[in-house]
Amino acid sequence: MKIYILRYLLLFLALPLVLASCDKDDPEPTKTDLVVAHEWQGERVLVNGFDVSDRPEIKDMLLDIKSTRLTLRRDGTYTAVYDQAGTPQTTTGTWEFKENETIIYFDLLGDLQIESLTPTNMDLITTVNRNNTSFDAKVQFVKKD
Repeated sequence: MKIYILRYLLLFLALPLVLASCDKDDPEPTKTDLVVAHEWQGERVLVNGFDVSDRPEIKDMLLDIKSTRLTLRRDGTYTAVYDQAGTPQTTTGTWEFKENETIIYFDLLGDLQIESLTPTNMDLITTVNRNNTSFDAKVQFVKKD
């Protein structure tokens, strides 16, 4: 009788180990996986921590970030659709990661530092030079639904 109880006890103790070993470890997505997974919608532009997305001079200087939809593809091409001065625009070009995937390079914009990249958010920082003044601007994108 004790042998049967001992067998069931050992089986009961071993069961969690067997079940745990059956779980597949999903690999972490790469940065490329994250940026090409879906279309990105422009959320806002921050300068010195202030949201300047709706300021006309920012829209004229950069673009209307809230109208921007960005699609990046694995082959290193992208399509950006946005409004500039109230007129819809479509731009295509190439992109690539640089410096150990800490910078994303767009052929028309140059280097943008990746501050954060998650499955739902992409925050990029660039330095803008205007009228002998330079400032850092954070451009935030979110996953488009």
